[in-house]
Amino acid sequence: MLINFVLFALVFSSCSPKNKIEIQDLDFKIPEEWSFPIHSSSMPDEDSIGSLLPNDKRRDWWSYFNNPNLDTFLASVKNQSPDLRTLIQNEKISLNNARIIGGNIFPSVSASINSSESVQNLSAFGFADSFFQPADGDTTNQATSANDVIISFENKTYGLGINYQWEIDVLGRLLNERRAAKTDYEAVRHDLSYLGFSILVRSAILYFQGVEAAAQVALSEESYESLIEIRDLVKERYEKGLRSSLDYRLSETSVSTAILENESRKNQLSFINRQLQIILGKYPSGHFIKEDRLPDYLPPVPKIIPAVILTNRPDINSLLLKVEANGYRIAQAKRNLFPGLFLSGSVGTSTKKYEDILDENFGVWNLGLSVSAPLFNGNRLRSNLKIQEALFEKSKEDLKKGLLQAFSDVEQLLYIDQSLVRQIKAIKFAEEQSKDAYSLSKERYDKGVTTLESVLNSQRQYNLIRSQNLVLNRQSIENRLNLFLALGGSHNLNSDKK
Repeated sequence: MLINFVLFALVFSSCSPKNKIEIQDLDFKIPEEWSFPIHSSSMPDEDSIGSLLPNDKRRDWWSYFNNPNLDTFLASVKNQSPDLRTLIQNEKISLNNARIIGGNIFPSVSASINSSESVQNLSAFGFADSFFQPADGDTTNQATSANDVIISFENKTYGLGINYQWEIDVLGRLLNERRAAKTDYEAVRHDLSYLGFSILVRSAILYFQGVEAAAQVALSEESYESLIEIRDLVKERYEKGLRSSLDYRLSETSVSTAILENESRKNQLSFINRQLQIILGKYPSGHFIKEDRLPDYLPPVPKIIPAVILTNRPDINSLLLKVEANGYRIAQAKRNLFPGLFLSGSVGTSTKKYEDILDENFGVWNLGLSVSAPLFNGNRLRSNLKIQEALFEKSKEDLKKGLLQAFSDVEQLLYIDQSLVRQIKAIKFAEEQSKDAYSLSKERYDKGVTTLESVLNSQRQYNLIRSQNLVLNRQSIENRLNLFLALGGSHNLNSDKK
């Protein structure tokens, strides 16, 4: 019967469901190209760069900004960031959880050494009092003798043993549990890898936000100096009676407004500096950014087809692996409905003398083999099977949703990329015109042709356009970095598997 059971198990275990899913199994078609083309930057050496992906081994993606400060910052993020160190520990936790679950397929063996000592008396066994009396029938002081005479004995036992338990996985239940745990770990590892890459990208984005904030501070200080110059000129002419008090008060108001704006810009820079220092695990003193010029060129992006996103994005690979893991759990749940084969026993020694504990002549052992089959469990096992089947279908829908969201992210970022190109071109032209308008208004004011209000308005518009230009350039960098993230990238956590 045991042989027939094993043969049945081998045939049954070979009939495994399809765990992996192919893209063609999903009910949508992937286009052959993106709706919007990938914009090529005007980087002079772009043609010699070739294709670039965020996880390209030839060159780090951030090196294309040609910014040593950024290189140093991101290198420090990789080595010092508490967020990345947390990811490393999470990966270790996931790995060892998978090992715990997968270890059920192996026998459980434990060793023990024991020593026991006991003292017993026969009064607890209900013997008659006459059992203890003398044979000559002398009954003198019989009650006292019965209470005084207690027979007791001492017992000492020493033992050394090895105990083992093992579920013989002839049906493959534990094997599928082990496969599911391993696949879950691979999925978590992909998620953590993508999260690690995301931390680097977000750190770079925050760094350029800091550079833009520093540039905005410099711009506001320049505006303040310009307004001070205008105010001093108006004040001098006002004191000579050449200008009205209205011009003087307008100039003073503009200076005060410039102070407010400058302080607001400094507060923003201080906040970003502290966030950057927190990322590095350093004390947030508020002093970090040392430059105020955004890069002139953007790193190039490879002209890839949409389907490549399936292999480049670790989070998509994670969704694929989760479908596979749920397939293994369905196989495990089906095998839970069938009998299990269990082996248990122990081997060792048992002796009354401690020095004989290693003597094989005092050896003892026992071996047990049992078959356990579920008969009635309130339909829990079949309900669990239905849950696993539902989770499998749910993971397929999660995969589909994740793919659609990934494609949407890339398409939207490509659309924004094209829009930013047009906006930057327009803002540069507007900056040139507003600069000329400001210079012309000052010249005409000196000649008494126009009012001070016209000068202040043209100066305000010129600075506003310059500020918007900084914002658009920073958004262009941020959009390009987000595009890297959407196209796929990973960060090697470099965690040891110990």
